[in-house]
Amino acid sequence: MSQTSADPGDGGLRALLEDRAAAALRGLAGSTGSSGASGVSDRPGTVPPPQIAWGRGPSLPRDGRRTVPEAVLEQARSRPDAVAVEGPGGRLSFAETVRYARRVAAALTAVGTGPGSVVGVHLPRDEHLPATLLGVWLAEAAYVPLDPESPAERSRWIVEDAGAAAVVCGGDGADVLRGHVTVPLVDLRELFGRTEPPEQREQPDPSRTPLPSPEDLAYVLYTSGSTGRPKGVEVTHANVAALASATALQLGLSADDAVLAAASLTFDMSVPEIWPPLAVGGRCVVVDRACAADGFALADRIDSAGVTTMALTPTSLRMLLAAGWRGSPLMKARAGGEALDPDLARALLPLVAELWNEYGPTEATAYSVAHRVSAADVAAGATGVPIGRATAGEHVYVTGPDGGLVPPGVVGELVIGGAGVARGYRGRPDLTAAVFVNDPFVAGGRCYRTGDLARWTPEGLLEFVGRADDQVKIGGRRVELGEIEAALLAQPSVAHGAVVVRGGEDREQLVGYVVPPAADGADGADGWSEADAAAIEAGLRETLPSYMVPRVWVRLDAMPLMPSGKVDRAALPEPPAPTRADHSPPGTEAELFIAEVWQEVLAIAQVWRDDEFFVLGGDSLAAIRVVGRLTEALEYPFTVRTLFDHPVLADFAEQVERLLASDAGMSPADAPVTEPTR
Repeated sequence: MSQTSADPGDGGLRALLEDRAAAALRGLAGSTGSSGASGVSDRPGTVPPPQIAWGRGPSLPRDGRRTVPEAVLEQARSRPDAVAVEGPGGRLSFAETVRYARRVAAALTAVGTGPGSVVGVHLPRDEHLPATLLGVWLAEAAYVPLDPESPAERSRWIVEDAGAAAVVCGGDGADVLRGHVTVPLVDLRELFGRTEPPEQREQPDPSRTPLPSPEDLAYVLYTSGSTGRPKGVEVTHANVAALASATALQLGLSADDAVLAAASLTFDMSVPEIWPPLAVGGRCVVVDRACAADGFALADRIDSAGVTTMALTPTSLRMLLAAGWRGSPLMKARAGGEALDPDLARALLPLVAELWNEYGPTEATAYSVAHRVSAADVAAGATGVPIGRATAGEHVYVTGPDGGLVPPGVVGELVIGGAGVARGYRGRPDLTAAVFVNDPFVAGGRCYRTGDLARWTPEGLLEFVGRADDQVKIGGRRVELGEIEAALLAQPSVAHGAVVVRGGEDREQLVGYVVPPAADGADGADGWSEADAAAIEAGLRETLPSYMVPRVWVRLDAMPLMPSGKVDRAALPEPPAPTRADHSPPGTEAELFIAEVWQEVLAIAQVWRDDEFFVLGGDSLAAIRVVGRLTEALEYPFTVRTLFDHPVLADFAEQVERLLASDAGMSPADAPVTEPTR
């Protein structure tokens, strides 16, 4: 779920580490030791006892093998009126959640789903989301999240690749997908527009409800794929049960807790947000996408709902702080999905009861390593925050070129074993065999080779060092640059292309490099324009989610190559400052005012009226800062959604005028816009 890096030093040391990592992974690929295909050696004399002890998590509690749907049904039987889920539209008790789930299960069964089936879920983020997922499980099927914000073509591809038997749709999902998928659509609007059958109004009885077994699939989560297409990670009910139990043990979760659920369902952080609290009888507080992206709204919701535990990316945590969130003495905050830097950790520690730094890939059921951050971890001079040790039921190894465990301080590949290791990749036996391997230290166990580089500290804590490939994180989401590049090369106006991440950790963005096709034998640069860049973006949005589409483009005459013929990413130039000869300066009072705010927040010298906030380098954190300054200066409660919906300066300024005018009961042209306050 998270990756948190320790600074490996200067460029020379980084290069040395990368060379060592490449050699290590080559060695691992060919090394069997005495453990067959594991790539982790159990040869005598190569196992330093401290690393084995450090890598072992606590034992799971005795109920760690019980499935989550079984636990939720038991809560509905013993505490039917207790609040299970709270969302934008209201609350559902445990009994109401299970009744809703049983109706979903009955509808799925009616269209032919059953044990072993996979069901796509295309759902808005509201209080019915957990109940719908539970309904899929009560139909003895597994769910496959489909992102409502992603192109319908991508959802179609996932439905087909997963072999889904049906798709459950909420909101306008059925309208979006109809005509794109050929499997039955279960439209929740229609289902719950009908009268509930009498037999489904009864008190839920776990003994009369079909339940999946621990070995059955719970969900298939598609992650970015380096080969140009996403890959589906198959996670079992045993995996989810272990995660729920380990989370409850780590955080001391109980029926008194309220856990924030802010992550997209397509993001693995959603799993520990939803299921651990429901399994122990706690409350799951679901926020919609707009609230999750707006630090002010999110802070209000956290406080008003009495949230006691939240798992957010460092980007979202910075967003909360920028919105003025003052913390809570009961809050257990969990950072995941991105690097947690010491400065952010120092700012958070006084505001919360506990701060956790967590790590884990989707292939190990969201997270496998955690560390409770202390003031000593982030003392002056600290360059990174440890990710700690294995959670309950998990064990981790750091392996070297020969497959043996490496001593403290030596960088190696991080390998994860234990109860969270997923079944594999759906329909990809070759890829599964390459990274899901035998565990030489646990009889019958399996490990996942993460491809992440890590090292043990002398104190026995793990530090994340980096990746050995082109995988990156954007907003906490795992992104394979190869998938973006494959889609880029499919565009007719691209002969050669590459994608890299530029910017610091507070403002990372994808940059696309394009060599256009030669026109009539002329130089590839001929005919390139901003319209071509816009066309490429539009083409990419047909198959890629928005967070995987570059917004900054660089046209090249030729792609720099290494002797091997691969793109020399280190030789790709920094994006030049955009030319502005044909652009108009801000004209209205509102445009001038907002341009100045953008310039201050983004630290740029000039903003033009047709500039787009996110192309200029803005992100959700910068948007929070803009909205905060506007709210303070104009005394109007603007929302981040306004900027997301109207990212062009002129459009945003017009919308600001409209909102102010509506509030004051006057025409937009007469709405007062003052200078920014200092």
